[in-house]
Amino acid sequence: MEKVFITDHVPFPERKSDSHKGDYGKVGIIAGSRGMAGAGEMCTRSCLRSGAGIVTIACADCLTEVYETKLTEAMVRPLNDSEGHISSSAAGEILDFISDKECVLFGPGIGKSNDITDILSCILRNYSGRLVIDADGLFALSKIRAELKETAATVLITPHVGEMSRLTRLDASQIKSRIAETASEFATEYGIFVLLKDYVSAIAAPDGRVRLNTAGNPGMSRGGSGDVLAGVCAGFLCRFSDPLDAASEAALVCGIAGDMAAGRYGVESMLPTDTISFIGAAIAEPAEPHIKKK
Repeated sequence: MEKVFITDHVPFPERKSDSHKGDYGKVGIIAGSRGMAGAGEMCTRSCLRSGAGIVTIACADCLTEVYETKLTEAMVRPLNDSEGHISSSAAGEILDFISDKECVLFGPGIGKSNDITDILSCILRNYSGRLVIDADGLFALSKIRAELKETAATVLITPHVGEMSRLTRLDASQIKSRIAETASEFATEYGIFVLLKDYVSAIAAPDGRVRLNTAGNPGMSRGGSGDVLAGVCAGFLCRFSDPLDAASEAALVCGIAGDMAAGRYGVESMLPTDTISFIGAAIAEPAEPHIKKK
């Protein structure tokens, strides 16, 4: 296992003067449910800030007006819903929705119904692009994780320790004591990329490469920070050819942006939306002042 601490940015791909929005990727986000609309909003906003060319959120129909009001730069695709979450009857619509997307983000605030598990299974069986699975999507994945070995998609999962415990059936304390090893073993076994979030985050590739991120601060330990990171991962997967580079840079940029937010508002009062507002500055900020906790 090749284990390396991240000490600098991955060189960002050039944004050419004669380019257009289609050159920077189409991202499809499938997120949100009644009572959890904020998760979909935050991951969409952070994806937009990460440089993706076209971002569309597909959501339960009951949230359409919410997202059309709050997300000025994103498009919204309403889907059939059932009791406030996306219905499995929308599976065909979802496959149509993701058919032209370079990257799909599935899961933030989407709910934990059986319908969501069925939809994820359908995506894994029919999608061949880059797929980020986060939050409630990981809850669904824990029921069908064997399907990871059969999918044609390039998958990145972004669990915290509790979610990784559910996926691996390992005790959380075991995972925390072996962050890099746990991420690498799961990535290798299932042929996917893993960004395992903790005090030091581990980003693992299926070929055995592992990178460790130490940027960030305790003020990011609140609901919504993971949604922000997932959105940046989706945007960067459209920009970087190597998924490990995309996930590593996402972890670093979110950590730096979080440090900037803490500098402005303090660790007690900073919010995940504050982190989003600093993503652009974080991309340009030297990494070295934020590297700590080795």
